[in-house]
Amino acid sequence: MYKQLIAELTANDRMEMAARGVQPARISEWKNKGTLPTRAQALALAEVKGVDPIKLETELMVLEAQKEAEKKPAMQRMLERLRGTHKALMI
Repeated sequence: MYKQLIAELTANDRMEMAARGVQPARISEWKNKGTLPTRAQALALAEVKGVDPIKLETELMVLEAQKEAEKKPAMQRMLERLRGTHKALMI
């Protein structure tokens, strides 16, 4: 969901994001550098795109855990638990 949301941001969406304090440069970082939004930015994105903020937040937690698991194999167990939670919430 997250990658699709940022890929589909329109010019109007970007203006709405800016009005909520999310600068265009930050959105470009999400798209081009693979960085993730802060919690406040994720909430703004959910509001602008009309999606459930809890579902978006859960997906972002999984993405963060994936990045962490690449560096720290001990995180793999937590990642599997998060994926289960994410799958349950997406239903």
